[in-house]
Amino acid sequence: MKSFTEHKTLVSLLIAVFLVNQIAIASVSQAMGATRGILAGIFGISTASAMEIMMPIPNEDGKTTRLQMMPTITEVSGEPESGDTVANAMTVMMATGKPFYAPGAISFDDPIGSLKAWGQYETAELDSTMIERYKRLVSIFPCNFCCGSPTSVTLNGNCGCAHARAARGFFRYLLSEYGDAYSDDQLYGEAYRWQAIWYPSGVVEDYLLATGRGDVLGHKTHGGAGEDGRHGINL
Repeated sequence: MKSFTEHKTLVSLLIAVFLVNQIAIASVSQAMGATRGILAGIFGISTASAMEIMMPIPNEDGKTTRLQMMPTITEVSGEPESGDTVANAMTVMMATGKPFYAPGAISFDDPIGSLKAWGQYETAELDSTMIERYKRLVSIFPCNFCCGSPTSVTLNGNCGCAHARAARGFFRYLLSEYGDAYSDDQLYGEAYRWQAIWYPSGVVEDYLLATGRGDVLGHKTHGGAGEDGRHGINL
């Protein structure tokens, strides 16, 4: 018959084994969660409401672009489980309604009217600090669907199309009214929210490509997309 001391020692060992086991389980669970997070980051699949958008960012060569998530001001829903991949992508990429910051009748629900209206703010006055931010934004914001070529993206400051004017008007208005509230990255991403309603097919193609579903619509050649037309993505 074991003594009290022996029983106590055995119980202590069992408790120790249990604690080590729990720590191991927690570590494995954490590692699995981290793996899922890494995969979600790689493929950019949006499953929850977020203030961000998948968009092209100029590479260091100044001629081609890569796809990257950027912060926005307007929140959109995550992908629903409708079974319609294109409709799901549109939910993520295209905002709806009238954002609080938009003047007049400007709304995501009126692409043509908003295109014209934003362009009218292209000459909005800015102070010296905001004008420097404006110059930076238009020097890197792509006009990538109606202008440029796969190996030479057209940047906003060098483009005279209506979409480029609207983007410049957007930047000037937001900087003049909300410049202290939002970062350049947020303005950059939010400007692409408007690009999305003007070029829904193009932005959905990019999103599906970046999330490993480029075969659903295919991927037409966009300005700056590179010789392969895929922004360097091979999924």
